[in-house]
Amino acid sequence: MSRRYEIDVTPDLVEKDDDGWYPQLRMHYYLTLGREFLTTRDAKRAKAQAEAGNNAIWKPDFNKGQLLTAVLLLERLNLLQLLTSGERLRSSDEAMQELKKAAMKNRYLIKTCLNVTISEKFTPITIAQKLLAKIDLKLNYVGRLGKRENRECVYQFVAPDDERDSIFGQWLNRDEVFLSELVSVSNNISTTTPVTDTTSLSISHNTELVSGTNNIVFATPLSDTAPHTPENIAILRWKGLKLKLQQGLDSAGQFYQQLVSTIGSAIGVADGEPYWNGYLGQWQVWVNFGSGCKSVVCDWLAAV
Repeated sequence: MSRRYEIDVTPDLVEKDDDGWYPQLRMHYYLTLGREFLTTRDAKRAKAQAEAGNNAIWKPDFNKGQLLTAVLLLERLNLLQLLTSGERLRSSDEAMQELKKAAMKNRYLIKTCLNVTISEKFTPITIAQKLLAKIDLKLNYVGRLGKRENRECVYQFVAPDDERDSIFGQWLNRDEVFLSELVSVSNNISTTTPVTDTTSLSISHNTELVSGTNNIVFATPLSDTAPHTPENIAILRWKGLKLKLQQGLDSAGQFYQQLVSTIGSAIGVADGEPYWNGYLGQWQVWVNFGSGCKSVVCDWLAAV
């Protein structure tokens, strides 16, 4: 427990841990201070599971251990907007109405990723409380305010005094050290390949290992310098990217062979053009893995 929280163990901490505090705290950390380290964390966990299972991964355990999907969902719901100390919130507020609208639109994903049930009967405040409970936070009741004929329950967020700030500080130091060591190792690996495609695209000339929500994928990040306009622009860029993917894999050499021997079927090669998933509001792409072809959200292909 001391290694898990990286603070002194007290009876209060033991009681909180027994009540499931750690996964709530971990979710809050990766939603805020630790956001930049999340893909690295998920990829590291995937590798450890593959090694423990002799290159075989039990999918339920794998999915349970990956946090990026849940964090992306909470970001889409703009949950952090509720964490402004002193701001009074009512169900009739425009921001709270937008929260309920977004939650209803994504209620099936919320159930799948967060195990939280959302109903049309719930007030925006009720929905907010359910989501905040996933990171062990809540809105405190202030009272019923307003005119007699139109009074509403009013809530506000009060930052908890539970040592989570100290824990987050320790976790942040740990992740920064790990990331610096990872970068140091990566800098000693050369996977540069020439690009023969004449299409004018700003695409990195380095093949990078990137983490998907459910798998490890070889890819090169899309350029941020091209205009974020129509979907056909993204498709054109992807065609050039696909060529780069194939060339990069052909020359990855010893690094690629070592990775395949370690992770095995978790390695996948992105192929085909992306398609727009209107339900998620995200671009997705099909990726070929040893166990078959699966769809991965493009935004999840973030460089480790």
